[in-house]
Amino acid sequence: MKRFCPKCGKEITENTMINNFCVDCYLSEHELIKIPVIDVVFCVKCFKIKMGTKWYNNFEGMEEDISKSIKYYDINQPKITTKINIDLENNIHNAEITIKTIIGNQFKELKYIENINIKKDTCLTCSRIAGNYYTTILQIRFNDKKLQKLILEKIIAEIKDIIFKINEKTSRPSANINIVREVSQKNGIDFYLDNLKYTKNLVTHLMKHKSATERKMSKSLVGIDKDGKDLIRTTFCVHFGNKE
Repeated sequence: MKRFCPKCGKEITENTMINNFCVDCYLSEHELIKIPVIDVVFCVKCFKIKMGTKWYNNFEGMEEDISKSIKYYDINQPKITTKINIDLENNIHNAEITIKTIIGNQFKELKYIENINIKKDTCLTCSRIAGNYYTTILQIRFNDKKLQKLILEKIIAEIKDIIFKINEKTSRPSANINIVREVSQKNGIDFYLDNLKYTKNLVTHLMKHKSATERKMSKSLVGIDKDGKDLIRTTFCVHFGNKE
């Protein structure tokens, strides 16, 4: 006995129907996926993007999370991919969502274009740098001019490489460490940093250097925060020299 789609009249079989409708008519009448509203904060300084409570250094991680957040109905194990397009100069900000799946024993590739709501702002890291905010000072000092000339640039590169690797692990500004300012000195250099915990890690690493001789730490009261608590700034000084 022949069967027909009750909407368009097309002949259907078990392999070409879903819930007694032809696949095309069923798709036109039913919501197979639910795409959440995509609201993001875009830092105009460093171009990081925040979606929900999570910051992203690039689109790749954000695309994966959007794909995972999409709900689907009446389709089994679809392959969902998302491609983000953001071009602020040309007012383009959308997500291209592609779903590959089997519906009614037929392979289907469904495409959707979803608008991305963008709010321009400045992230915590960029706000701190712009406001010259820092919590710690890391001082590198030499008591030997020849040694300073020989290894200072290597130590600076090493410090920056460690900071890069720390920040690469997370895009969350509050979990980063940033060089707010660098000041060259006759016998070394000062780094103004915004994360006490990671500055301590840097000091520990530097003290493993064969030419590191000692470290010193001092604290100073620089003000009161909005909750009435003391604001303390910590200075670390790592000395390098020829060990006897």
